[in-house]
Amino acid sequence: MELRLFREFEVLAEHLNFSRAAEQLNMTQPVLSRHIKYLEEQFQVRLLNRNTHKVELTLAGRIMQEEARKIIAQFEASSQAVRAVKGLGNGKLSVLYLGEATRSFLSLFLGTFRKTSPDITVECCDSQLDAVPEAIRKHTCDLAFVVRPHGVKESIPAVHSLPLFEDPLYIAVNRKHPLAGRSSVSIREAMEWPIIGTSREIAPRSGECNAYFLERYGFKGTYAVECPNLETCCFYLDIHEEAVALLPLHRRELLSKDTTMVSLVETDCKFDIELIWGRENRNPCIDIFVREFREFSEDHDFAAQNPAPTGAPLGSGEAHLPAPQPPRRFNVAAGRA
Repeated sequence: MELRLFREFEVLAEHLNFSRAAEQLNMTQPVLSRHIKYLEEQFQVRLLNRNTHKVELTLAGRIMQEEARKIIAQFEASSQAVRAVKGLGNGKLSVLYLGEATRSFLSLFLGTFRKTSPDITVECCDSQLDAVPEAIRKHTCDLAFVVRPHGVKESIPAVHSLPLFEDPLYIAVNRKHPLAGRSSVSIREAMEWPIIGTSREIAPRSGECNAYFLERYGFKGTYAVECPNLETCCFYLDIHEEAVALLPLHRRELLSKDTTMVSLVETDCKFDIELIWGRENRNPCIDIFVREFREFSEDHDFAAQNPAPTGAPLGSGEAHLPAPQPPRRFNVAAGRA
């Protein structure tokens, strides 16, 4: 029986939705349905209960889900162990990076790594933060960069980590916003305005990062607009001239010419950026990559690869302006005050 059938069932068991699973597997829904039916015929059990409203795992399906994970993990571990014995290593690494937060210094490092380890192919993929835990757990990536609020312990279990640098938090506003001309503001002052934030339900990790500092400083309200990701938050700032969004400095490339960033007075509002990898991942190339990455980091200031803009204040205005007027009532549906 082909290993890919177990992979397909594992993805379907995670989503319990044929359309989403087929999309992730890059295949059509009818083909996925045939493969699952084949599995049921081979084991002579019903793995799923299906109707027009939902898909559920049967008892046999839940057992199959756990066994599929074991089979896939054992196959990958065995393959890597055999290659390691040959002295060849896996010869391949998959790395998830988080946009501008890590792209610049990762590309700088890989220029050196390709020369020192030419036999190892490194595949890099720009990723959303919420995709990292599953990718690490399922070994669909070997290493990943993560961002978390400063001082908060990493929530992904069974990983090793290498701290890299700290990244400050800013507020992002439309250039017509009264705060846009300020050199800095307090987070409590920013909370007096309608907040555009990331949904915890749609993107749990990103949502937690987005809400952490607001809640730490007493925010108990609801978002004026709740978005699936930071890209959408920044898009809405073009429309809502009186709204505010929280944005790490490294994501400033998401802003349009009509929006800008203003620094926060609170120095503890920042993120820690780290490189992580699974403790159970036996790919022998990981040790080589991490060792060289660690040595490389000792000679390079990664934070300097992502500096704050210099010159005029980020708000592009005078540092001392009259206090902004209280925010007017915000019409979310119409996108105006």
